[in-house]
Amino acid sequence: MKNAKATATLALVLLASGCAQPAEEEKRTFTTPNSLCGTPVPAKLLSPLLPASGEKIEEEKKELIGYSRCTASVDGERVLTASWEWMERGRTARSVAYDSPYQDLADVESKDKRYVYSDTGGVSRVTCEPTVAHRRGEAELFVTIALAEDHKAPAPEMKKLLLAYAEALSDSSECVQK
Repeated sequence: MKNAKATATLALVLLASGCAQPAEEEKRTFTTPNSLCGTPVPAKLLSPLLPASGEKIEEEKKELIGYSRCTASVDGERVLTASWEWMERGRTARSVAYDSPYQDLADVESKDKRYVYSDTGGVSRVTCEPTVAHRRGEAELFVTIALAEDHKAPAPEMKKLLLAYAEALSDSSECVQK
């Protein structure tokens, strides 16, 4: 009887811990990309912010002078938007986050006030080096990542993607004067 209880308990633990995640992943038939509209970000950071199911992921990029927006959709439904924009010097990540009236992006703020994030999105200032030589003079580059309405992700996962995207932009031609 003692062995039967132990076996049953072990089976429940293995079922709960080992099978929950792979079953969700099996519903997803699209491959998570290693970029957002050409900006490299590891698929492992993007994956937790995308739906666990779906057949097709598509990206649409819109660029204007000093602004870019990438929209990721799964099965035709917008799930995530990543954008960057040059703004006047002196803006804070929190003030940029508050400019988005439909998103609550500012739950957690870094000690250096460089970024804010929540379970629905985040904003980060992008470091462009050297600051005196980058393409926009005194302006500063900010990146925003926002999940579609009614979508949420673990805030720590949002932070990881936000910082990786900001770092990728700091190495891009938009940030570095060529």
